[in-house]
Amino acid sequence: MANLNRNGLIGTTIFHLIIAFLLIFFGFSYPDPPPEEEGILVNFGIDDSGFGDIEPEGDDLQAGEASTTEAFEETTEQATQTPVVNQLVVEKTPELVQDYEEAPVKENKPTPEQIREQELQKQKKIEEDRIEKEKRIEEERIRQEKIKEAKLAEERRKQAEEIRKLGESAFGGNKGVGTGEGSEGVTQGSGNQGSLGGQPGADNYGNGGGLGNGISYGLGTRKVVGTLPIPNVNACLVTSKIVIQVQIDVDSEGNVVSARIEDRTYQDDCIDEAVLKAARSAKFSKSEDPKQRGFIKYIIEP
Repeated sequence: MANLNRNGLIGTTIFHLIIAFLLIFFGFSYPDPPPEEEGILVNFGIDDSGFGDIEPEGDDLQAGEASTTEAFEETTEQATQTPVVNQLVVEKTPELVQDYEEAPVKENKPTPEQIREQELQKQKKIEEDRIEKEKRIEEERIRQEKIKEAKLAEERRKQAEEIRKLGESAFGGNKGVGTGEGSEGVTQGSGNQGSLGGQPGADNYGNGGGLGNGISYGLGTRKVVGTLPIPNVNACLVTSKIVIQVQIDVDSEGNVVSARIEDRTYQDDCIDEAVLKAARSAKFSKSEDPKQRGFIKYIIEP
């Protein structure tokens, strides 16, 4: 049985070797020259559709042949020109690619002059913004000051109005207060002695003007010519006793050439102006000294 299998294997191997030998030397050969190519014959015609078994003849067929010949020649001519067109396209293509690659090289970078100009414009804009900001701050400060001044003036007006009403309510039942009847004062005659800027109930009648205990001065041996001018504080708000001392310089003719407030118990621009105006109007006796320094003290009460 083993010999039979071995003989079968040997026989099969020899058979396949013979087949392979025949294929190599005879089956894979190629004729030289190669056979001509063969196509499929198609019935000649001039239309896309038709019916019947008889081939027509005449002008139409000749026209069809002519048209077919012209179409064949035109097709041949186009086929001949096609490689030229393709060649032109291929030759131009590198130029287009080259232009595209060189584009980044032509980037417009700012010149040093342009950079400096941009910096100047930037600094100018910053300066303009700063000036505009300072302007707005100053305008707001002025507005706030005006508001503050308006509030202060309103408070003074209200205080003066309250003081006036208190005086009227305190003395409203007495004759002679704001009326044409009655009399009050320390001098002879009838009337209401005092000042419009004074206060009802005050015991100082003098020349009015809101002065309380009076005016004093010091200028060595020199005397006052006439009387010292009284400050006109009628337009000012006086709510409490105020003491103001003014330093004065007097020339040889007795005229006050300079005056400044040396000391005060209360500061008010309206009162200060009235006091300085009165001090500059004072007149003193003459002296051989070209300039002499002294003072005038004012005591103002409501």
